[in-house]
Amino acid sequence: MQNTDFSLREYCSEHTLAMPALLLHLLKTPGLTGAVTPSSCYLALAMVRATGEVHHVVELGAGTGPVTKELRRRLPHASMVAVEIQPSLAQQLRSKFSGLDVRQDPAHEVLDGLIYPGPAAVVSSLPFRSLPQDMREVTVASIERFLRRVPGSRLVQFTYQPRAPFEASADFRWHKTCSVWRNVPPAGVWLLQSLPKT
Repeated sequence: MQNTDFSLREYCSEHTLAMPALLLHLLKTPGLTGAVTPSSCYLALAMVRATGEVHHVVELGAGTGPVTKELRRRLPHASMVAVEIQPSLAQQLRSKFSGLDVRQDPAHEVLDGLIYPGPAAVVSSLPFRSLPQDMREVTVASIERFLRRVPGSRLVQFTYQPRAPFEASADFRWHKTCSVWRNVPPAGVWLLQSLPKT
């Protein structure tokens, strides 16, 4: 991972510009948005640190792009697919990040179509606890299929609640990496990986 020096104050001030867009989507589609403010730079950094060194990244629920920005900054040579189902937010991502592969499709459809030769990280800001049940179930199932299909891969997910983001199948295990207090509201960063086969 690159040890790039940058001003956190300057970087963190930029995320406030995305707040009006996110609030608008929260009012229109609260079940799909799930956040009152964009992820803070501190949460974005914690999620990228949990991602580790990978050559392929799939970001689910990219929103206004705070995690996307940090992923591109810290993993400049990784291939990256950003998934954002809401049209105006997807267009903002295309405008903000030149050359980024932005998919305006349901997360499960994108994940089911991806095949990588080596380990990948799925970095998710999806609000699993507030998603409609049918959408949550198909998305969780597709994440687990992806992690099984691409050995050594991991899901990095944040949640505002003190428990794991969702119930995973028996052959997977959650691990909480950290709590990020400098976020509104405070959040926990979790890793989901498959258990070693015995």
